[in-house]
Amino acid sequence: MVGRSATLGDAHNFGRRVSLRGGRVLKPRSVFWEWLVLAADSPLRQQLNEAAARDGLGQNVFDFLPTLRFFPSRRGVGGEVERVALEPLPRASRTRRRQLARIVGRSLALWSWLGVADLHWENLVLGLDAEGGVVFGPLDVELFFSDLSRPTETKLIPDADPEYGELCRHACGVRRVLPQLGKPLDVGDLLAVAGAYLGTLGLLERNAAALAKLLSRLPGLRQAPIRVLLRSTGEYMQPGLEPLWPPLLDAEAEQLARGDVPYFFRLYGKPGIHYYADRSLRSMKTLPRAGDVPQLEPLLDLSRGLRAASRKKLREDGLFTVLGAFDHADFTGKHASDELAVTFGARDLVVKRPDGSELRARRDLSAFVGSVYLPCRCGEVRTVFVPSVTRCSAP
Repeated sequence: MVGRSATLGDAHNFGRRVSLRGGRVLKPRSVFWEWLVLAADSPLRQQLNEAAARDGLGQNVFDFLPTLRFFPSRRGVGGEVERVALEPLPRASRTRRRQLARIVGRSLALWSWLGVADLHWENLVLGLDAEGGVVFGPLDVELFFSDLSRPTETKLIPDADPEYGELCRHACGVRRVLPQLGKPLDVGDLLAVAGAYLGTLGLLERNAAALAKLLSRLPGLRQAPIRVLLRSTGEYMQPGLEPLWPPLLDAEAEQLARGDVPYFFRLYGKPGIHYYADRSLRSMKTLPRAGDVPQLEPLLDLSRGLRAASRKKLREDGLFTVLGAFDHADFTGKHASDELAVTFGARDLVVKRPDGSELRARRDLSAFVGSVYLPCRCGEVRTVFVPSVTRCSAP
C-alpha cells in the first residue's frame, strides 16, 4: 500500500472520503474526538488511568482501548491516524473469556457515560496488540457528550425499537465478542460484564468533576464538530423504494444532489444543526430552528461536572438492560461474584450490590433491549475487522 491510496466509506462534504495510505488513515474531517479517547498522548486517557490507579483498579483498566498516533493532515482538512495493527484473538481460555467479559462491561460503561454513540460492529476492532493485550474499541468517534440513559443508545447492545429492532440486533457492537464468549455467555462471564459495568460507572462518577474540568480546558473542544445523524446512511442509499419519512429536508437533498451522503453537525455549547456550505469547509449553513424541523437534545454539561439526572437511570436501568441483552433461559437461581449477586427468577431479576442494596426488575426486558443472541452468525467473525455485511444469510 505504500505510495498508493485506497478510499474507504461514504462520500461526505463535497466528495471527501476516508482513505488509506501506507500505515496511516487519512480522514478529511475533524479527528478531535478520536484523539481524545484513542491517542497515546490524550490527556483524558492519562487522567482516566490515574483515577483508576487511585481507586485501586490499576493503571491498565482502560488499556483495552486502541492506542494510536495522530498527525496533522497534509491536505489542511481533518487529520491522519496511525493504522491499527492487531492480531486476531486466539481461541479463548476461561481466563481470557473472563478478561474479555470485563472489557465488555467497561466499554458499555465508558461509552455510555461519555455519550459516545454509533458503535456498531463495523466500527469496532478486536484483537491482540504487540504486547499481547486485548484491544476492543472503535476507530471512528464522531458523536460525543450525548446525555444517554441506557447503554442501548451507544449501539453496543441492541435497542428494542420496533421499527429498527432487527437491524439493531444484527449490527450491535458486542456481537464482535460472541465468537470468543459464546452464545449464551457463561453466567459467570455475564456477572463479570455487569460488575465491570457498575464498577466503571462508579469510577467515572467519582471523578466526574475533575474530568469535566480537564475537558472544558482543552483547546479546540468547542470548535470540533459533533456529528448529528438525522437518519441512517442506509435510508439515503435506497433509491426507488418508498419515499423517505419524514421527507427529505432541502439541506439533505442539496447534499445528495452533489453525490454526498448528507453530513450534519453541531458545536459544543452552541445552538443549531449545521452543514458545510462550500468546498473549502470554511463556511456553513444552519437548519431552521423553528417549525417542523429536527431538534437537538441537550448535551452533557461540563459546567455541571458532567452530572445529569440520567446518570441514575444509567446505573440502575442500564444495569438491567445489560443483563437483559445477555440473558438466557438456561440461567436460573442465584449467582455471585466479587462485584454483585444476581438471582435469575422465573419472572424477576434481583441484583444485590456490594453495599447490600437490592435492585429488582421484571425478567422480560424486551421492551427496552433486544437479545444479542441470533440464530445466524453473520458478522460474528474472529478477524480484527468485520467484513462488510449487506444481508443476513440465515433463513
